[in-house]
Amino acid sequence: MLANFLAIAIVLNIIESAIPVIPVPGAKLGFANIVTLIILYMYSFKDSAAVTILRVLLVSLLTGKLLNPVFFMSMGGSLLALLAMGFFKKTNFFGVLGVSVLGSVFHCIGQVIAGIFVIGSTAVILYLPIMLFLSIPAGALTGIIAQRFLVIWETWHNEYEL
Repeated sequence: MLANFLAIAIVLNIIESAIPVIPVPGAKLGFANIVTLIILYMYSFKDSAAVTILRVLLVSLLTGKLLNPVFFMSMGGSLLALLAMGFFKKTNFFGVLGVSVLGSVFHCIGQVIAGIFVIGSTAVILYLPIMLFLSIPAGALTGIIAQRFLVIWETWHNEYEL
């Protein structure tokens, strides 16, 4: 099942790369994070981390961006988002939607931190306000989709449980 989720996350990541988000070069809506959230809630933090890291590695390999600045920024953002989502989920204070929005915000912060190290300039910080502004609706959208999937899954699972 995790391999199927990984394949879905890879496809979503590659498809969303073709959708331009005008204000910030290379910005994406984060649809692959739907899968990260689903695995985090259905399975475990460890499984979610494995799929997320493999997704970033494999997408970078498939798109020819392995070990370039985009790869490191993507990995930095993904890892910080994953850590934040794991932490905020564990608090049981935020629902799927809140955890998703917070993950989206931390993804931007992680990308900028990685960008500073990879590019060697703090100028990348100038993108942070617009990235954070866009991350809230993007995180809300991915959270709503993940939440709906989890509700449908739970309903189906309870109805057809053997």
